[in-house]
Formats: sequence, structure tokens, C-alpha cells
Amino acid sequence: MVTQNLPSSVRSSWPWKLQLLDTQSATTATTIAASLVFARAQYASVVRPMLGWTGNVVEVAGRSSELAWVVRLVNGTSTAAQVKIADYRVTLNPTAHTSPPVRNPPMSRDEAISFLESAGLRQHTDFELNYIGPAFPLTNATVNAGVVGVFTPKAMAVIEDVLVTVDARDQAGDTHQRVIYCMRGAVRQPDSPTLY
Repeated sequence: MVTQNLPSSVRSSWPWKLQLLDTQSATTATTIAASLVFARAQYASVVRPMLGWTGNVVEVAGRSSELAWVVRLVNGTSTAAQVKIADYRVTLNPTAHTSPPVRNPPMSRDEAISFLESAGLRQHTDFELNYIGPAFPLTNATVNAGVVGVFTPKAMAVIEDVLVTVDARDQAGDTHQRVIYCMRGAVRQPDSPTLY
């Protein structure tokens, strides 16, 4: 289509004499390519996950006298997304811990557990950071799945915040990222389970 606007003397010399497609074929190919790009964009918007989180106060299984803050991942769409937790950022409460860290670097699940255990907490007793991934299917049908963490009042007295970075891949192959603030809205001294 560019060469159509050039003088015939220029079109007869290299590289302008090279013609891959005629005007009609080039127009058809461009229209088909644009249609495919538009259809792919429409499909991607349909299967895009709506990631969020919810926190509730629940009774700890096996210990009915103790309540805990439970954080769950939710996906508002009916199409499944493959979810994994990429990293954690843990901040300790400066009033409860004598030497809080200056930096808050991203860490793996095992590093986050070790860090919290070094602050005097115990995994599966005071807190629980669950392993999610690398292709955990999360839809709006999996209501009680996707538990990110469980935190007892003892853990919430020591922990200022736990930020969890979640990566989700949708059915179109696009990757989305969301940061979950586990302690935002937390009931740090619960006296009864959440009704829902």
C-alpha cells in the first residue's frame, strides 16, 4: 500500500519493486489481523480474574476456646484462575518486639515462617501461612478454599502486617498480580466468631 503512492520510476528499483501482497490481499490480511486482536482482547476481558480477599474471625479447629483471624483469597469470576503466592512481606509490631527489622524485604513462605518463629511465634499453633500454588485453581465456586493465613490473638499482638503478593494466570494466559494486606481490618482481640 505504501508503494502505490510512489512514482513508477522509484517502484521499479530495489527494494520498492518487491511486492509481498497486492492491495486487496493486504487489506484483507490487515482486517483479519485486527479482528483477531480485538477478539483476543474481548476474551481476555471476559476471563480476567477479579481477585480479592476476605477476613473473618473463626474458632480454631480442635480448640473451641480460641478464636483466630482467617484470611482467604476470593475470585469474583466464574472462570478459574491459576493462583500462586509469589512472596511475603512481614512487619512486626514495634511495641511488641524489641528489635523490629529496618527493611521489609520480600521473602518466601519458609523464610516468613522462620522470621515469625524467631519473633517467638509457632507455625500451626500461633499462626499458619498456607502454601498456595503454583497452579491452584480459584473460582467463585471455591468459597472456603484459598486460605492464605490464620492468625491467633497472640500472633496479631506481635505482627503489625503481613503483605502477600499473589500471582494469578487466567485462561487467556495473561498474568495478574494482587497484594493482600492480611491484617487490614483484622479483629486483633476477637470475642466472638464472625457471622456470615
